[in-house]
Amino acid sequence: MKLAIYGAGGLGREVLELAQQIDACRPRWEGICFIDDINDGRQIKGHPVVHLDAIMPNDYEIVIAVGEPSLRDTLAQKATDRHFALATLVHPNARLSQYITLGEGCVIGYGAFVSCDTDIGRNVYLQPNASLGHDCVIGQHSIISSYANLAGNCKLGERVFVGMNAVVRETTRIGNDSIISMGAAVFTDIAPAMIVMGNPARAIRPNDDKKVFK
Repeated sequence: MKLAIYGAGGLGREVLELAQQIDACRPRWEGICFIDDINDGRQIKGHPVVHLDAIMPNDYEIVIAVGEPSLRDTLAQKATDRHFALATLVHPNARLSQYITLGEGCVIGYGAFVSCDTDIGRNVYLQPNASLGHDCVIGQHSIISSYANLAGNCKLGERVFVGMNAVVRETTRIGNDSIISMGAAVFTDIAPAMIVMGNPARAIRPNDDKKVFK
């Protein structure tokens, strides 16, 4: 089986390095390519960039490598509609409890920590050194950025973005499509599709267009 990295930007290059580090410990893929449906026909780090229609699900599994949660959702659906399996990538130095549920297509970076009885949904990205306490639930297509720290029994909806160095108090609920800005300290529940920042974190405006990166 080969690996196709769906996303040819900076995060795609980071996922390439993660895949290579996994392969160095235990060979897994016979080859790696990138997918870019707009700007294909080139190379990145010696690996070809192709259109999704140029590869077959019998030969490739796909990992989503974009940081926009709504686009992660779109690309994952596009891949599965074409019967591709979503690859799960876990860095060899990540620390995951044996008592967790990990959905397909998740990416877990270097030094990430996941405590017991945590449920991580499909196509979630935990960046390096992110930390999840016990009994957390992370909705699909969400991004937990580096050094973000969720205490026990937090529940995040789908397509949530948690910025770098954000902290979330135990038992907090965060709604779908919300954005927790970097460095925010979240002590109370967050309604769906809200942007919050500060310490203590406060809602500053709705996330009307359901996007993080404008």
